[in-house]
Amino acid sequence: MKRKIVIATAVTALLIGGGTATAFATSDDDAKPATSAITLDEATAAAVTSAPGTVTGAELDDEEPTWEVDVYGKDAKWHDVDVDATTAKVKGAHAQDDEDDRAPKSTKVSMGEAAKAALKARPGTLTSIDLDDDGVWEAEVRSKDGKEHELTVDATTAKVTADQADDDTDDTDQADDDNDSD
Repeated sequence: MKRKIVIATAVTALLIGGGTATAFATSDDDAKPATSAITLDEATAAAVTSAPGTVTGAELDDEEPTWEVDVYGKDAKWHDVDVDATTAKVKGAHAQDDEDDRAPKSTKVSMGEAAKAALKARPGTLTSIDLDDDGVWEAEVRSKDGKEHELTVDATTAKVTADQADDDTDDTDQADDDNDSD
C-alpha cells in the first residue's frame, strides 16, 4: 500500500512539474530513496542557512525525499535540519542539548571532501555520511548495481577503507590505492 502511495505521489508530481520530477520508489524490502534531485552540498548549504554552524552528518530519509542534516550550531546547540531532497528547501529544524551522544565538532577533512573521497572509491549514490566519535567519517554509498557499501574516511588524511561488513575486499584495496594516488 505504501509503495502505491509513493508511486502515485511521484506520478502526480511529475505531471504537475511538467516532467521535471525525481521519483522515489520504495518497497518493503528496500526503504531507501532511489535518488536525490539535489546534491549533498546543496542540502548542507540549506541546513546551515537555517541553523548556522558546522555540519557533522547528513542522511537521506528512509521513507521520504528528505536529507536529515546534523549541525553543531554557532549557538552551541545541536540542530537536526530536514531539507527537501527535491527542492533544497528546509522542511523543519529543531535544537537539542544531547552533546554527550554526538561526534566531534571539527576535522581537518570536511564532510564534502570526505563524501568526494568515498564516491571516488565507490562510484554511486551517497546515502549517508556522519562523523563518528573516533574522528572518522562513516559513509554509505549505493553502487549502480544496487549494493550498499559502508566506507570509512579518515578525517585527517581522507584515506578511504571499506567497513568490515562490506564483503568485497578486492574493492577495499582498490579504494586504498585510489586514495594513495591523490
